[in-house]
Amino acid sequence: MIDALSIASSGLTANQAWIDSISNNVANMQTIGYKRSQVNFHDMVRQVSTRDESGAVTSAMLSGAGIQAGQATQVFSPGTVRESGNGLDLAIQGDGFFEVALPTGELAYTRAGRFHRDADGQLALSGGQVLTSDLRIPPDASKLLIKQDGMVQATIAETGEIINLGQVQLAKFASAENLQKLSDGMYRPTQLSGAAAYAEPGRDGQGVLLQGYVEMSNVNLIDEMSGLVLAQRAYQMNARLLQASDQILETINNLRR
Repeated sequence: MIDALSIASSGLTANQAWIDSISNNVANMQTIGYKRSQVNFHDMVRQVSTRDESGAVTSAMLSGAGIQAGQATQVFSPGTVRESGNGLDLAIQGDGFFEVALPTGELAYTRAGRFHRDADGQLALSGGQVLTSDLRIPPDASKLLIKQDGMVQATIAETGEIINLGQVQLAKFASAENLQKLSDGMYRPTQLSGAAAYAEPGRDGQGVLLQGYVEMSNVNLIDEMSGLVLAQRAYQMNARLLQASDQILETINNLRR
C-alpha cells in the first residue's frame, strides 16, 4: 500500500506538470513567435531483491515505482505567418532564429521579429534587445527594404539614393528543442542544443525573411484541449488510486485495534 501511495503521488505531480504546460500554451496562443512546450514522461523503476535465510540475494527484478515528468521541451514547428503592415516586422519562413543582444550583453535567440528602430538606428525588439547584425539605419532614410535573403537597403529621402546597409543573418542549432527558454520568446543555447551556426537567409537550410509579416504562435487550440482532457482524466485516476489506498490502509489499521 505504501508503494501505491508513492506511485499515485508521482502520477499526480507528473500530470499537474502536463496541465500547467497546456495552460501556458493556451495563454500564449496570440503571442508573436511563441513556441508550444510539451512535457515528456519517464517511468521510474526500483530494484526488488529476494534473499535466502543467510541474507544472500537470490534474485533481483525491476518493479515500477511511478512516473516522472521531465523538463518541458519546445516544439519549433512553424506558426502562422500574418501580415502586420509594419515595414520593420520580420517573419522567418523556415528554420532559423534572430540573434539579439540582451541589455546585459548576453546573446539570445528568438523567432519574434517585431522590430523597431532605436535611438542608435539599430533594429531592436520592444524589450530593448538589439539585432546583432551590423545594421545602422540613417536618420534621413525614408524607406527600408529587407529582401528575402536578408539584404537591407534604405532610400535617402532628399536624394532618392538607394544604399545597402548590410545583411541580416540567421542562426540555427543542431538540436533546437534543447534550447533553454527565457522570457519574452527568447532562448539560450545549451550543451545539448549545440552552438549557433550562422548563414544568410535561404542558404544552408535557413529560412527566408518576409518583411511586413510576423510569425504567430504554433499553438493549436484543438490539440491542446484534447491533451487537457487526457491530462485531467489521468490526474483523476491517480487521485482515485490515492484515495483507494488510503481507505485500504485505514481498514487495515482498524483491524489491528
